[in-house]
Amino acid sequence: MIRLRLICSALLLLSAPALAEPQASHAAEAERFLELTRVDRMAVPAYSQVQQMFAQRFAQAGGKAEQKPVLERYQAQANAALDRVVGWDKLGPDLVALYSDAFTEAELKQLIAFYQTPLGSKLLQQMPQLMAISAQRTQERLRTAAPEVDRLLGQMSAELKPGKQ
Repeated sequence: MIRLRLICSALLLLSAPALAEPQASHAAEAERFLELTRVDRMAVPAYSQVQQMFAQRFAQAGGKAEQKPVLERYQAQANAALDRVVGWDKLGPDLVALYSDAFTEAELKQLIAFYQTPLGSKLLQQMPQLMAISAQRTQERLRTAAPEVDRLLGQMSAELKPGKQ
């Protein structure tokens, strides 16, 4: 019995590198896909928004040109704070795992092949603008539904009041 356990343990130890290799390859394809699709730049708008917030607050506080180094120092500190949370070294491993779970290695290779074509490249270039316009149009349409949703919320709240049943 001990001999069987030793043989099984040895087989597991010997097969561990073979099992890890496909996982590493899969993760490498996920990382390659994320780099190709520029997901590492996903947080850039957040950085820009924070920079604008500081610039606006600086202007509201009556910051003068000679005080601009104060603004820049705080903007740099804000960037460092964001880096600690959404920097690629922090976010990347989570996204690699997410995409590795969502797509097989073969699917990631197919996606990479597509995004390397002229059409795939065009899609990558157009996607940020398309997504921004899509979000804007969706928000515009949702605003027209807001009064109806508010009315329904009010009706539901009135119906749920104690003694109303």
